[in-house]
Amino acid sequence: MIDSLSAISVFVKVAQKGSFVSAGRALGLSASAVGKRMTGLESTVGAQLLQRNTRKISLTYEGERFLSHALRILEEVENIQNSIQSTTESPIGKLKLSVAPIPDLFSDKFNVFLERYREIEIEFDFSDRFVDLVGENYDAALRIGSNPDGNLRSHYVGEMTNVLVASPNYLERRILPNKAEDLLHHNLIHYRSRNSGLIQPWPLLNEKSISLPLSVICNDIDTRIKLALQDIGIAYLPTVSIEEHLESGALCTLLEDHLVDASTPIYLVWPYAHHYSLRQRLLIDYLKNLRL
Repeated sequence: MIDSLSAISVFVKVAQKGSFVSAGRALGLSASAVGKRMTGLESTVGAQLLQRNTRKISLTYEGERFLSHALRILEEVENIQNSIQSTTESPIGKLKLSVAPIPDLFSDKFNVFLERYREIEIEFDFSDRFVDLVGENYDAALRIGSNPDGNLRSHYVGEMTNVLVASPNYLERRILPNKAEDLLHHNLIHYRSRNSGLIQPWPLLNEKSISLPLSVICNDIDTRIKLALQDIGIAYLPTVSIEEHLESGALCTLLEDHLVDASTPIYLVWPYAHHYSLRQRLLIDYLKNLRL
């Protein structure tokens, strides 16, 4: 049984790394030892799991199916180990967490964790860059988007909804837009990603048929909020970041019936590992229970 679990662990690492050499380096094994484990595993399951050539190793159809089962098996084994080990460890040490830079999305929701585990040191990185969790030694990340990395574990934690808004003073000076085409006659405040350099699209019905004015472009959400409050134009903003302004009437929503797919899922992602420290498990369990 132990030998089988070991072979399954090696198989998962090979699937993630794409080569015996890289998998062996990560596991402290030689490439030949990794190859022998894979040959033995394929013999045990009675199917070819890997396609081998001189440059790259890929999964067969059977290998893809086996991988999904292997990941669940290893996670369950890890859960059993964690339940036993948690009684003997202390939650101390450092954690590194990457968070999408959305104002008010997350920071005030982490106070309970900070208060509860005072011996844990935490570094937050607020960036829209998709950091390499393994290569850059991150313990977890909160990411906005619908396609979690298949090489990471993921857990859905909520949705982020965006709306088009403007100040009442701005709208008093302009004709109120009733359809997407009306935005051609307005000042529009856009967001450019610091990571990709791309301008965030506005998901409007029939928007592909028109070219929206790029009146103002910036790479900061707080600045876009301030510009909208200062009567500069219309902005597309996360509701979580402007709730107080919507409630006070300082900002008004526009064209709500003309937006499509204005909600984006939020995922917690973290690396696969054979063993997590108690502080990592506490962090991941806490973030799993967040409702954003």
